[in-house]
Amino acid sequence: MLKKIILGVLISSSLFSQNLIGDFFKYSTAYSSFSLNAPRYQDDRFAIVGGLSTGDLLVERTERELKPDFQTSFGLRKIGRFQYEPKRGVKGAGKGGVWYDGSEQNANESATFGPVKGWEYLVKYSEGRQWGDDYVNQEYWLRYIGDWIMVKVGWTELGLEDINYGQGDLRVHLTPDVLQNKFHVSLGFKHRQHPVYGFDAMVLDTTWYRGAWWQFAEKAFGIDDNMWYQENMLEGYDSDGNPIWKHDELLELINGEWVQVEGDGPFWNGRGEYWGHDWLWRDDDGRIFAYTDREYFIYHFPGMLENYIEDVKKNLGNQNETSLVIGVDFYHYAENWWLHTWGNWLPVHYGHTTHSYHNAAHYGKHLDEGKEPYDFMFMKSMWMDWNDYDMGAIFGVKLKDNLGVFAEGRYLYYWERPAYDIKLGVNYQFMGF
Repeated sequence: MLKKIILGVLISSSLFSQNLIGDFFKYSTAYSSFSLNAPRYQDDRFAIVGGLSTGDLLVERTERELKPDFQTSFGLRKIGRFQYEPKRGVKGAGKGGVWYDGSEQNANESATFGPVKGWEYLVKYSEGRQWGDDYVNQEYWLRYIGDWIMVKVGWTELGLEDINYGQGDLRVHLTPDVLQNKFHVSLGFKHRQHPVYGFDAMVLDTTWYRGAWWQFAEKAFGIDDNMWYQENMLEGYDSDGNPIWKHDELLELINGEWVQVEGDGPFWNGRGEYWGHDWLWRDDDGRIFAYTDREYFIYHFPGMLENYIEDVKKNLGNQNETSLVIGVDFYHYAENWWLHTWGNWLPVHYGHTTHSYHNAAHYGKHLDEGKEPYDFMFMKSMWMDWNDYDMGAIFGVKLKDNLGVFAEGRYLYYWERPAYDIKLGVNYQFMGF
């Protein structure tokens, strides 16, 4: 994705004159960085590897492989600097400013409008590990702000929050003179493209629970089950060649008395009877990884099913929807205090594809009404109402020359998936005693 965008920018730029290219990239900043942090400490694991039949347990200690946290970042940006922002880049570094390193969380990067008109863009890619979880964060966008129109295209991926979407945003905006160009009202349409969100496994795929689960497992996961049995439990075969099993009571000793064991366990039925046969499970290399259906179903099947459904979701591809968007932006800066806030509300949406979120919202209402998942019927492309929104704010006050408070953050809620970062703080500088 990143390579395509960069190549697209370069190819498109080659179509313009040298002056236009120079103006387009003028004042932009390119950066790259790498950081490495010591890994989070984790205790070693202990496992029982033998002695279950004798009672003399054999315990093995497994040392954890502690992987360090890291982040690799690079980017290209040209975004107007608001007055409250610290200077960054080569010219600002060492003069009260700081370098770009890709780790900065600039809340105003998600603001609808920047401080200047014209073209702005952001190419931001980070890959790393945080507390053992690998992630990729990337954000690309190109924006044009005119006197009364705003156009923006881009792609966002938040790896840890599992939010991915592309967008095309077209709006008209009004800046009332009475508010001294501090307030923006915008109205338009936002088209978004995203993976499948909002459906559970019973809707995305019905084959795994309709019919015998072991037949599904064999076909979907490429594994095989084979029956084993105790010879003394086989009484013979019926006329159709099916085995006839001898059933016995399964008993346990309680307070000196033998009591029948109840329940649907791996070797017994609801009447407390058991039989001496079951199925063991082998992987596609022929290795045994479960000795009973119960062991496989409890400890292996859920994880395999989760991976299977994830593949089903990926194979469905990205979904498309177009939404009405209403936005407000406010910016005020004074020497002793400043406020920058924005918000966007997407109340109505048109789902273009079967698994876009208009059907997911319909599915949520289906469950709220107490209906079964397998009774759900997909709707055609249509308009549907649900609330998606994003907002942000940056606030700072200098109470005295050496005392100030600040607050900043942003919150995104798309497709019932939240993503946010918030900072609150107080700064006090000691002037001497």
